[in-house]
Amino acid sequence: MTWSLVFRRWLLAGLLVAAAAIAWRGGAGARATGVAIDGLDAGAIDRLTVASRGSTSTFTADGLAWQQVGPYRCVADALAIRDTIDVVASLPAYQSFKADAVDRAALGLDRPVATLDLAGPSGAHRLELGRRAPAGRAWAQIGDRVISTSDALHALLVSSDPRRWRDPALFERLSPELDRIVLRQGIVTTVLERTGQRWFMREPIQTRADAEAVGRLIDALSRVRADAWVADLPAGDQADVARFGLDAPAGSVTVSMTTRSMRDGEVVASTQEQAVEWGSVVERGTGLRVARRVGSPAVVSLDERSLAAMDPAPESLIDGRMLDAPSSSIKSIAVDGPAGRFTLERREGRWFIIDAEHPDGVVARDPAIASLLVALTESRAMAMNEQGAPAELARTTMSITGFDGAVLGSLSIVREGTAGRFGVESGDGLLRIYSERMLLPLEPGPYVR
Repeated sequence: MTWSLVFRRWLLAGLLVAAAAIAWRGGAGARATGVAIDGLDAGAIDRLTVASRGSTSTFTADGLAWQQVGPYRCVADALAIRDTIDVVASLPAYQSFKADAVDRAALGLDRPVATLDLAGPSGAHRLELGRRAPAGRAWAQIGDRVISTSDALHALLVSSDPRRWRDPALFERLSPELDRIVLRQGIVTTVLERTGQRWFMREPIQTRADAEAVGRLIDALSRVRADAWVADLPAGDQADVARFGLDAPAGSVTVSMTTRSMRDGEVVASTQEQAVEWGSVVERGTGLRVARRVGSPAVVSLDERSLAAMDPAPESLIDGRMLDAPSSSIKSIAVDGPAGRFTLERREGRWFIIDAEHPDGVVARDPAIASLLVALTESRAMAMNEQGAPAELARTTMSITGFDGAVLGSLSIVREGTAGRFGVESGDGLLRIYSERMLLPLEPGPYVR
C-alpha cells in the first residue's frame, strides 16, 4: 500500500466526518428517541410498498398470506415481508432532527436510495432511506424527522433485492393431470398429449411417450425458479422485449389443462394455459439467459439447471419399451421367424409352448418365459432412429394378445448377427435399439424343457 493511497483514504474519512458534522444547521435541536416509529404494531401492517433498485412493488396481506398486487399479481414470500416489518418496528433512532434543520442532500435524502410505505388499521408511515454512514449507521427520514439509525433496513432494501419477495416459480401449481405440453426449441417442436392415463408424442413423430419421463418433466417444470429479476417491462414496450431477445424467443414451454363442469345442465370445458419463453443473453458477454412468463411484465434470469429442465431432448420423452402393457395382461405370444413358428400361451397360470412338434402344447421353461416378459415390458431402448432396420437383416415377427383377445402389440425384430444389438419396430415408424446383452429368446429351443 503506497503512502498516497493511505493519504487519500484518510482524506475520504475526514470528508465523511465533516459532511456529518455540517449536515445539520441547528444541531441543538437533535434528540434521542429510542425507536424510529414509536408504537408501531408490526402484526397489524397489511400493506407495504417498496421502491428500490429502479422498481416499485406493492404487497398486501390476506390473513397470514401475502401477495404482490403491483406491478402484477403473484404469491409473495410472507416470511421475508414479516421479517422486514419486524426490522422496521425495532429500527433504532440514535438521533433525530427536524427535516428543515439538516442538509438533506448531504445525507442522501434528496434522492433516497429506497422508500418504504407501510399501512395498517392504525395509520400509514413512509420511510425514505439516505446514505449509509460508518460503523453500521445510516440516515433515514420518517415524516418530518431525519434520524440516524442502523443500516439493517438498508441491507434488506438496498443491498438485497425486494423483488425476491415475489414467488420465484415460473409455473403456478402444475398438476399431474395436465393434458398437453408443447416444447419449442428453435425450429424443433415437441408436442405431448395425454389420453386417459397414457401420454403420446404427436410431434416431431407420433409414438408412445414415456409416462414416467413426462411425470419427471412436469415435476421439473414445477421447480423452475427465477434466479434474479432483471426488469419489469411496461405493456407494449417492444424495444425492451427485443433487447432481451424475447421478440423472437429462443424457446418456450406451454402447458395446458382442461377441466369440465356442469353449467345449466350442460358440460362446459375450460382450458387453463401457462407459457414460459426464454430469449438471448441480457447483454453481450454476460452469458445470462432471460425468460418471462407470458402475460407477465417480469423479465427474470435463469440458471443452467432451470433452462435444462425446460429443454429436454425429445427422444428422452419417448417410451423406450417394446410394449405398453403389464406382463400380467399377456395371454399369448405368437412368434414367426427364421427359426420357425411357435406360440407361447398362458393356461391357468402356467405357460405352454405350441409348435409343429408339440401341437397340443407342453409346459414351457420358466426362466425363458421370464426373460421374454422382462424384455417385452420392462427393457428400455438404448437408442432410437426413424430410418428403420436395414432390409438385409432377417426379421422375426411377434404378435402379443391379451386375455380379452385384443392385440397388445405387433413387433418386427431384427438383430445384428448372432450376438449383436436388437432392433424392434412396433408400427410407429421408430426403430428402438436394445443392448446385445438383453435376453430375448426368438427360437423355440430355450422354451422347451
